[in-house]
Amino acid sequence: MDEIVDPRSADGPSLPLASGTPGDGGRIHDLVVRTIGQWVLGGSYAPGAVMPREDELSDMLKVSRTTVREAVKVLSAKGLIETRPRIGVRVRPRDEWRLLDPAVLSWHPDIGRDDELLTGLLEARRIIEPAAAELAAERATGADLAAIENGYLGMERSLPDDIAGCCEADLAFHRGVIAASHNIVLRGLIGTIEAALTATFTVTTELSKTQAATLAVHREVFERIRMRDKAGARKAMNELLDRAAADLQGDALR
Repeated sequence: MDEIVDPRSADGPSLPLASGTPGDGGRIHDLVVRTIGQWVLGGSYAPGAVMPREDELSDMLKVSRTTVREAVKVLSAKGLIETRPRIGVRVRPRDEWRLLDPAVLSWHPDIGRDDELLTGLLEARRIIEPAAAELAAERATGADLAAIENGYLGMERSLPDDIAGCCEADLAFHRGVIAASHNIVLRGLIGTIEAALTATFTVTTELSKTQAATLAVHREVFERIRMRDKAGARKAMNELLDRAAADLQGDALR
């Protein structure tokens, strides 16, 4: 028989329970989705495990059964769990999780470093972003170039003291490059790339040094795009991603 484990007493990460007031139903729903999602991602419920019944989850989270039911639907759509007749809610195999869903990616930083995921995200970025930079060098409009340059200048202005501002500007830079590709599929991945970058920022302990070291490479990416140098733009973006890989590897060894 499958064992039901209450994550409040299980080994593993201590995850927050949803909280809120009667007037913020939307916020409570989001908190419940995030909380249960983090229980799954953090390993409190392993793939194949059966989760508590709806009424038990309602009691654990101090929310209505309707809220739990809606949260289960959302998480089922993201591939994390499934509802099985006579069994209940079961955690799906990890390779069925929609890990590139921006919401799912955003839940990872709170549950600790996931090296397998970070490696996978970086590999995905190596496939997507150099191609986007090459297309941007061919297709970028004046407005696109201004957006990319503003992202770079925002990073430059923020360093070395305003790390949060620098990270926001870095996101804007990469968002601008992908948007400038004018590829409808790549543009649809902007949210995923932003979530991947945010996950990277969260686990990098020396962000000020990291951002300062890559500032010149960001500038080079912009200049290659501005000069319509497609091969140069691809090469510069690959160099930027090489730096990101080195930063993650170095951080893991600290």
